[in-house]
Amino acid sequence: MAAAEIIAAAMTGYINFSVFSQGEFRDTFGLIATRIVSYCETLLLENIKLTRKGRNISWISWLASIVIPISTLILEVIIANQTNLTKVEAVGSVLLLFAVNIIAFYLYDSLAENYIKRSKLALLQKEKELYSRQCEIMQSSTEDLQAFRHDMSNQLIILNHLLEEGKDEEARRQLDQLSHFIKGKVIYSTSGNTIIDGLVNYKLQSVASENIKVETEIVVPKQLNIDIADLVTLLGNLLDNALEALKKVDREQRILTIKIVFSQERLIGRITNTYCGEIHQKDDKILTSKKEKQKHGYGLSNVEKIIKKYNGYMEIDYANWEFRVDFIIYLPQKN
Repeated sequence: MAAAEIIAAAMTGYINFSVFSQGEFRDTFGLIATRIVSYCETLLLENIKLTRKGRNISWISWLASIVIPISTLILEVIIANQTNLTKVEAVGSVLLLFAVNIIAFYLYDSLAENYIKRSKLALLQKEKELYSRQCEIMQSSTEDLQAFRHDMSNQLIILNHLLEEGKDEEARRQLDQLSHFIKGKVIYSTSGNTIIDGLVNYKLQSVASENIKVETEIVVPKQLNIDIADLVTLLGNLLDNALEALKKVDREQRILTIKIVFSQERLIGRITNTYCGEIHQKDDKILTSKKEKQKHGYGLSNVEKIIKKYNGYMEIDYANWEFRVDFIIYLPQKN
């Protein structure tokens, strides 16, 4: 405010005064200019505050914060120089110009906020569609594996026949093929819940080649009172984050633990993985370590939205090179 008054005083020529004597300043334009300059300062400080909070302020917004108030000031100069202007017209012009300023910036802020919300919603919707497709693919793979296990008895009969005929080399090749197939098709979740089993088994289908040691404990009913898209977004993001972190760990130290149980109308989960490097935080939020930060970093944020939707709770802890996410969501069964 002091800076605004000094600027306005300099603009109107009121600069030759003593700080120890009483002065008078009655320039009408100067009083109006003080308020407009203060308004311009406020807009610039608001942009600085939003920038510090991580919001990307476009150069158009910075330019508008200066040009619009200055344009208002110039228009007020033109209006003030009209000799036949009545007091009502002068006051009305000032109020009108201020109203135009306020409406312009309010509309800009509203549009910017709406754009951010729509962008995040579109990203979340795209993510839900992706995870739904992954579940469909994994369900098909699980059915193939179940068919293989059902046909295992026939495979054993053939092997026994080859051994009886002394075709040891051919039997050994057949065993090697079966062993390779079984290793590539390990079932990590057999709870009976199609969505959870499909998602977990699909996400973990490549862990053998990545030398990741996996421990799972999944005990849930076949049906849960939760939106499928929410469930795949919740578990999909957590598993993706864990697997992404494990790729950076030495192959001998890659450990992933998944525990998901349903008890007393609560879905309780814990996903733990080893990690290396630093964990970056800002405002109690975990930041992505990926280079393209604008395209990533929404994983845990989307998980938090799902948990809040079901009045749940999430806790993140990392110590001794172990990253752990615990969550609880309330899923009362349908009557």
